[in-house]
Amino acid sequence: MKLFGMSGDRNDFRKITSHPQQAIGCELFRAMDGDMLDQRILRIRNGELEIEILVDRGFDIGRVLYRGIPTQWVSPAGFRHAHSFHPSAVEPDGWGWLRNWQGGFLSTIGIDHVGGPVTHPNRHLHPAITGERRFTGGFISLSPTTIEKINVDWDKGTIEVQAKVRQAAAFGEHLVMTRRITMNFGEAKFHFSDSVRNDGYIEEPIQVLYHINLGWPFLAPGSKVSTSCTEMLACIDSAKGVDPTTMPAPTPKDVERVWDWNAPKGKQWVELTNPNAADRGDMTMRLEWDGTQLPHFMQWRNACEALYVQGLEPSTTGLLGRAADNSHAGPAPDVAPGDSRDFDLDFTFKGNV
Repeated sequence: MKLFGMSGDRNDFRKITSHPQQAIGCELFRAMDGDMLDQRILRIRNGELEIEILVDRGFDIGRVLYRGIPTQWVSPAGFRHAHSFHPSAVEPDGWGWLRNWQGGFLSTIGIDHVGGPVTHPNRHLHPAITGERRFTGGFISLSPTTIEKINVDWDKGTIEVQAKVRQAAAFGEHLVMTRRITMNFGEAKFHFSDSVRNDGYIEEPIQVLYHINLGWPFLAPGSKVSTSCTEMLACIDSAKGVDPTTMPAPTPKDVERVWDWNAPKGKQWVELTNPNAADRGDMTMRLEWDGTQLPHFMQWRNACEALYVQGLEPSTTGLLGRAADNSHAGPAPDVAPGDSRDFDLDFTFKGNV
């Protein structure tokens, strides 16, 4: 393995350090103040990347630093504990979730609904329940997790963490997501995988959008987006005729733009490149996924002053929703009790910073 310019095995690094956490680590701690009060954070350091996982927010990823440069966008709400969310926050129109949404490097939308607020007919066999409410954002990012594994292996040069989170209700859905993040020492990349299982008693829709949010200092005016996804399926009105490839400067009262791209079967990718990140040199983040698993690539951008964010979002579902899905995959089938759907993302960072 190679760390900070030195190559060797565990014994070589033992001779030059007095404690493993001097260079590499995976530590669990609790925030004691401010927006993050009471939030459990799992901080991973592998020599190239520093990653903070929000244990009480569905094991979503709050921060990612590459060679010390922050890459994530944080919403005005900050990294609030999910316990600050309550049902009245989604009333009356279902958008109150935004008061609790952290943004962060990766937040999970779903896992049984992607899109705006909606009420479905009762599906779960209770005669008094006439409708099942789903709000924008979904439940999973508001849910605490159970950590199943934290393993820093100096012999193999690997770090692996895993957690489980449950979205369930009596006379409702019962979905269990197992999330795993793995990486090697000294490499500016990591693998992210989810398996979502239906532990309930009837078929369930599984819909997921991975909301990857990039902000300053990685994101800056002139940053470029390139992707293997070239067939535009739809866009919102504000995005019509707008160049999706180049980030503009912060703009007063700018409105969001959203493009929905088809992600064909097989490996798909998107890159964001800043030619001079933090005035230190070029820097690129590359995201790869399988279009069979996630057949849409949603691109979200808001250049408004004091918001300024670029979202890169592989998804099961596009702008038209699940029922009217116009991707190559068409509407996804419901998942039978005991069955699951798997999703995999690979992140790679590079540059001369």
